[in-house]
Amino acid sequence: MNKLSVMVLGLACSLGSVFAQTQYAAKVTVNSGNSFVVKQLNIKGDRLYPEKGGSSTSLSMIQRIEFRFSGISLNMCDSMFRTGDRKSLEGLIEQNVGPLAQYSHLPTNLGAYLIWWLKAQYWNGNAAGVGKTIGYIRQTGDEELINVASMYFTMLLLDQGKVENADTVFSSIASPEDISVPMTEYIRGKIAVESGELREAMQHVARIIAFHSRNEEWLPPATVLEARIYQRLGHPQKAEAVANELIIAYPNSRWSKLGETIKMETTGTRGG
Repeated sequence: MNKLSVMVLGLACSLGSVFAQTQYAAKVTVNSGNSFVVKQLNIKGDRLYPEKGGSSTSLSMIQRIEFRFSGISLNMCDSMFRTGDRKSLEGLIEQNVGPLAQYSHLPTNLGAYLIWWLKAQYWNGNAAGVGKTIGYIRQTGDEELINVASMYFTMLLLDQGKVENADTVFSSIASPEDISVPMTEYIRGKIAVESGELREAMQHVARIIAFHSRNEEWLPPATVLEARIYQRLGHPQKAEAVANELIIAYPNSRWSKLGETIKMETTGTRGG
């Protein structure tokens, strides 16, 4: 390698290090109302230390830490989640927000990012990640965020077949409809299915399809649940029809694959 290549490589490494250290800025507001901005949090014990000398600040004196990330924003999270790019979303949040999640016990704006992380992890099937992120969310002490986390914890328990535990967690949420009406309907539908109350379950599914047909998160799983209920009720033609809807409406996705599975179980054939 010649001298120029070495210089270019060294510059690239230096720039990479700089960019890695400046992925966010944090506006720190203290109880007096004064604020300052740091590009890296330097917390040791119970004190926040400035980047360039000066006196440290007790964490108990911090009123708010507002993070701004160069690689992600809440609007980006919303857009990526709605368009189904949830693998990339999980990775972006892990890269940008993940290293700071340990500070979720402080008064910060991390909570909203942690909820998006939790949602992406759940739908990507990352059960271990879901459990860890729920722990961070609980550390925020924010009851609203904790209730949202409890909704997804309920979903995870239902997926694991722990229906009684799921019902207990769900029952602990004061007003689940305030968090999400379609999610609440879906959870109640799932619990009803597991309890053998199939017609009650179908009523919950029907309300999602009728009143929340544009909800990108809950319409697809509700449609899957509808097909499963038809299977349990002994209506193979209706189950097949719903399975075909999944295959056509959500090509090359987990939902179309589930549609193919349901159709194979019902008719022995695949495809729309």
